[in-house]
Amino acid sequence: MKIILLLFIFAFQYSFSKDILISGAASLKEYLEKNIKEYKNINPTLNIFLNLGGSGTLKKQLERGGDVDIIFLANRKYMIDLKNNKYILNEEVVLENSLALIENKNSNKSNPILAIGDPKYVPAGSYATEVLKNNSLNNYSLVYGKDVRSVLSYVELGEADLGIVYLTDTRFLKNSKVIQIFDKNLHTPIEYSIGISSSSKNKEEAKNFIKFLKGKNWND
Repeated sequence: MKIILLLFIFAFQYSFSKDILISGAASLKEYLEKNIKEYKNINPTLNIFLNLGGSGTLKKQLERGGDVDIIFLANRKYMIDLKNNKYILNEEVVLENSLALIENKNSNKSNPILAIGDPKYVPAGSYATEVLKNNSLNNYSLVYGKDVRSVLSYVELGEADLGIVYLTDTRFLKNSKVIQIFDKNLHTPIEYSIGISSSSKNKEEAKNFIKFLKGKNWND
């Protein structure tokens, strides 16, 4: 009888549980993990899963039929394109960021290796390319990372001497230091836009989570 009762309780709980999947830019990792944990205290029956990566890659995944409820990218142009092509229902900017140049503490090369995100897939790399065209940085060899966190790792591990990352990522530096925060006039505004997938089966849950995120900044 006790076993039957337990099975009934588990079945009852499962019947009311919901799952949503969020595809988010790699630079949002800690921000999303923190807020998901907080939201779970409010809505314990909702299971939220994260798919993190470069914004360009995540965009392509959705366009190719990826099963996503919420998409949260570091390039608003990508989101506007997704909306115009009916992949998402809406899009709105909820966060902004800046770019910083970081340097490994042991670097002293006259011809340093500079790491940036691959501009074909990584918004941070696209913004970095704009900065390099409008800045006096020179005499460097360029390498690409698959996302902005890869760039940070290259510099932290000494595989690159310099890197251009989001300012919010510099909180995690241990073996590197910030040597410049780029003026926002040097690049396109860095806006993080969020939206609900047109194919989502849990639109109401997705809408409620986005409502929870709105107004929260990087430190909330």
